[in-house]
Amino acid sequence: MKVDLGKQVLEYFSERNQSELTIELEEIPSNCCLGRLPELKLLDTPPSDPDQYRHFSVHGIGIHVSKILRTQDTLKVFLSGFGPFKNLEVSGVNLIL
Repeated sequence: MKVDLGKQVLEYFSERNQSELTIELEEIPSNCCLGRLPELKLLDTPPSDPDQYRHFSVHGIGIHVSKILRTQDTLKVFLSGFGPFKNLEVSGVNLIL
């Protein structure tokens, strides 16, 4: 698997003095018949249990991806929003209900 961080994402990490990104699954409870809804959770810290993650280093940034996430060949980290409302987002993960 390849992890793609664009120039803007690298600048985002640099501005925040951040060098770690953990991508994991968070299940959000639902009142509906679906039970729990899967959602990605992005953390700026390394994982507490490193054995449960795949580890990558891209331009000095430690990327940790939960082993339970189904990913495509390329995982792309990008920014959405504008100004002070910018957020990191990830594409290339298949979330299954």
